[in-house]
Amino acid sequence: MDAHQISAARLISQGLVGPPPSSPTGSDLSPAGAVVEHLGCVQAQALGGALVSVALRLGPDVTAGVAAVRAAIDAGEIVRSWTQRGTIHLTTSKDIGWILGLTGARTMKSTAKRREYFGITDAMLETAAELATSAIRARGPLTREELLESFAPIGAGDSYGHARYLITSLALQNIIVQAPMIEGKDDMKYVLTADWVPNPTHLDAEAADHEWMRRFVTSHGPVTLDDATRWTGLPKTRMRTAIQAGIDAGEIVSTEIDGIDYVHAPDLEDRLSEWEEAAHETMLLPGFDEIILGYKDRSVTLDPANEKLVVPGGNGMFKNTVVTGTRARATWKRSPRKTGPRVLVDTFPGEAVDLKSVEAVSKTHPAFV
Repeated sequence: MDAHQISAARLISQGLVGPPPSSPTGSDLSPAGAVVEHLGCVQAQALGGALVSVALRLGPDVTAGVAAVRAAIDAGEIVRSWTQRGTIHLTTSKDIGWILGLTGARTMKSTAKRREYFGITDAMLETAAELATSAIRARGPLTREELLESFAPIGAGDSYGHARYLITSLALQNIIVQAPMIEGKDDMKYVLTADWVPNPTHLDAEAADHEWMRRFVTSHGPVTLDDATRWTGLPKTRMRTAIQAGIDAGEIVSTEIDGIDYVHAPDLEDRLSEWEEAAHETMLLPGFDEIILGYKDRSVTLDPANEKLVVPGGNGMFKNTVVTGTRARATWKRSPRKTGPRVLVDTFPGEAVDLKSVEAVSKTHPAFV
């Protein structure tokens, strides 16, 4: 594998090209649940886009793709929470506990000043946990507004930050988690983790580090240690140890490409030889898709000169991307018009996009069907 093949290899690893990923633990999950388990965590700031990201990895029959992802969420396989870097992700319900065991306390510590700024004390969080438990057990899954109403005795919701840090703090402590879907909306309710996840996977810290790196490397590779550290938000020394454990166990392999050390799944080279040509086809990806967000260095897929066109103002809001020839070459959005092109494309300077191919892709794309 050379540097020009890294992006294609990542598309294959992530399941955007080739057969849909299977469960990396042999769990009896739906295809949508298996995709999320394979990726480990899926960026989900824009929930509608996250549903499409998972659907795109379910294979060529995408007519029921988003519905299948919603069904897996409603069935209890997939949940949404602030798993890492203070950012909200989809993950499997059985994995949320050990993931937050690695990251929850660290994020709580890093956000302590923000909680203090909004007047949130430890005693207030304890009361909020009691109020949430009582309300959810009495009424069932609650919307965000209903959950905040249950916090009325402690004056929640007086400001956006106050409400936000109450909810995220309970989530980071794995007291609440987002599930199931709100019918007809790209939004989710809140439930009690202890009730919604009856059979969580239990891993100690060392085993959890190892498993998270195994998932990340095999689903995102080729990746570097810096990619892994940035993705998890965990210390580099720990991630280096976990990666080495995966190499020693034969679960992942290391390779040097242009003087840089990468790791990936042992069979990735074989899959690359089989699927590289397909990786050059046109894809319409949501703005927060893992092929863009899942790496510290995303330059093999997105030219750094074009990053500001994908993230205008550097505000963390990523636009949808057109990936063709394994590279992001434009942004796209659905046309509001009932006639004419279904997709509006804004091509990057110096790049070219086949608009006929874009329109052809849109006819079976989960965001359009």
